[in-house]
Amino acid sequence: MKNHILLLLTVALLAAGKPAMGSDVQLRIVTHEDEVHVYHTKRLPAGYGFNIYRQDSQGGEFRLLNQSPVTRARGSGELQSRLGGRYREVIDFFEAENAGELWLYLQSRYLETMIAVSLFPELASGMGMLFIDSTAPVGSEVTYRLEFVDLLNRQVDQPVSRRLGLESSLPAAPAGLRAENEGERVTLHWRYPRVSPEDDDKVIRFYVYRINRQTGNPELINEEILLRNNAWDEHFYFFTSPVVNVTEQYFVTAADITGQQSPPGELLSYEVVLVAVPPVVEDVRVMETPGNYAELSWTPSADPGTVGYHIYRTEDLSVPFRQLTREPVPAGETVFVDREVEGGKRYFYHVTAVNDRGTESETGALVMTRISDVTPPPPPENLTGRFDIETGRVSLDWNIEEITPDLKSFIILRRREDNRVPGGFTRVNPSDTRELSWADPGEGGQGFQEGATYRYVVYSSDYAENYSDTVTFSVEIPLFTPPDPPSGLLAVNDRGIRVNLNWSASPSVTAREYIIYRGNGDDLSELARVPLVQRNYRDETAVPGNTYVYALKAADRAGNESVFSTADTILFRTATPPRSVRNLQAIERDGGVFMRWERIPGNDLAGYRIYRSDVPTGVFEPVNAALVTETEFFDTDGNNRFWYRVCAVNDSGNESRSGNAVRPVSAGSN
Repeated sequence: MKNHILLLLTVALLAAGKPAMGSDVQLRIVTHEDEVHVYHTKRLPAGYGFNIYRQDSQGGEFRLLNQSPVTRARGSGELQSRLGGRYREVIDFFEAENAGELWLYLQSRYLETMIAVSLFPELASGMGMLFIDSTAPVGSEVTYRLEFVDLLNRQVDQPVSRRLGLESSLPAAPAGLRAENEGERVTLHWRYPRVSPEDDDKVIRFYVYRINRQTGNPELINEEILLRNNAWDEHFYFFTSPVVNVTEQYFVTAADITGQQSPPGELLSYEVVLVAVPPVVEDVRVMETPGNYAELSWTPSADPGTVGYHIYRTEDLSVPFRQLTREPVPAGETVFVDREVEGGKRYFYHVTAVNDRGTESETGALVMTRISDVTPPPPPENLTGRFDIETGRVSLDWNIEEITPDLKSFIILRRREDNRVPGGFTRVNPSDTRELSWADPGEGGQGFQEGATYRYVVYSSDYAENYSDTVTFSVEIPLFTPPDPPSGLLAVNDRGIRVNLNWSASPSVTAREYIIYRGNGDDLSELARVPLVQRNYRDETAVPGNTYVYALKAADRAGNESVFSTADTILFRTATPPRSVRNLQAIERDGGVFMRWERIPGNDLAGYRIYRSDVPTGVFEPVNAALVTETEFFDTDGNNRFWYRVCAVNDSGNESRSGNAVRPVSAGSN
């Protein structure tokens, strides 16, 4: 029976959207008469616990309610002591042999533990998950806050809190109690509304009572636990009636997690009348017909009281079967064709026999078939896309003629349209989506390459793996980040004819050209632009004798320019010296030696340097520190004992060969 309970609660949790293991901590707070039971859902290690505070007025102070932390039992012995008289019930619930095995189950069986905590307040206390506030101001609005602590009363994790009004009320009574029987087995049905997690009414179980005909007192007839299932509006309980052909009275109550029960539901009087039940229908088969329908067939019942058959179907075994036949299929027919099926879906069936009193047989074995689906879903239409600079994503939108029930997902593919990234399309949406839009975060979720073009392909698929035609759209990612500059710029003097520039490529894939700058110091101006494939340039306009500073930038097609590369400086000069100075004349005068010579033709002449020596074949030393720009010079330290030579110097610093040495003549000698 416990497996049945677990199945019911599993379905209930899934249907109601309860958090699974590892979810955020929740508080469940129930006002029980003049006490308030505060539950939490956090799994605590042994010895860990919590401190609980209450704020009685909005904005008021929080008051600590517990003298010492509310802790979880430290071991099996302490847990057994805390359970007290409920120990045997909890042991039986887990089908454990002893307290040690129960302790082990509580550590490893999350779902069963959470059920048991809701059913047994003593276990909730032993697990450190319950505090009973006996001083609560019932009828007022308060806020509870729980702070979780370790063995040393140090806070761990984040506190949780909840504000609510404390209203003492019993659970609502079940409604719509009715009964049916097959032989001596009676099934009671009643209604209890499903509830969302946000509107948690804390109802966990039901109790079924029968009125004792001798004493008139109610007697509990369900020994097993009847859990409330939030996935269903209707609940049931079946049992074997101790009497037949006698009217009995029944009622059902609902109970919350504190154990308080609702008022009794309506009293039902029911007489168990024994009627013959047809035998189970045997050998039920199902197959798909050529028209994509489901055809059932079975062996005819040998019971002469059988007047027909009912057919039941479901697409999901977690929900009740639906009866397909209003009137029974006549007893002489053993074939039924279900034409209300859809391609690509799976269907479960069972068949029951019906006698002339309307009594149905037990359900036999289930049969299942999947209907083939060969029709592709409608294709997407009007695919558009755009790049959002703020989010860094490509937003895609499309339409579709109809979203059919068998549409499983749209498939979104992406490919980068350049030769830098070879390969085919990559799927963008890893999970199924039926939305008509998608925000693509880029390659590997890391964004997109600026300046690249991405082609998108979208098509639809159904559950039978049929695929529609495709639609495509291309999105170009704008360039807004300047490229990186090139590196390794080197300027080389080519024999005084030109300056040759060479450099290494920019590492940016968005670069499209290089801009060459030239100037003096910080004053640079654009000299030329060359394509990305070119990494050299000849400056034919350089003037010998000038010092030039060269630098580069990389630019993309959007006009974004990088910062300057590392600059290179070069003194551009020729290798050819001027011709020798001719017709040097030197005359000794009062106070020195006066010299003059013939001017050297040429636009690159920088000036003249004068040398002298004691002997014509000796070492000549320069006389002037700065170049002489005229064709005459007066040596104030000179006399006729020295020998003189004059050399021409051009803008490149090249010096001419020295002419013949000349000794000064006296001013009066001719």
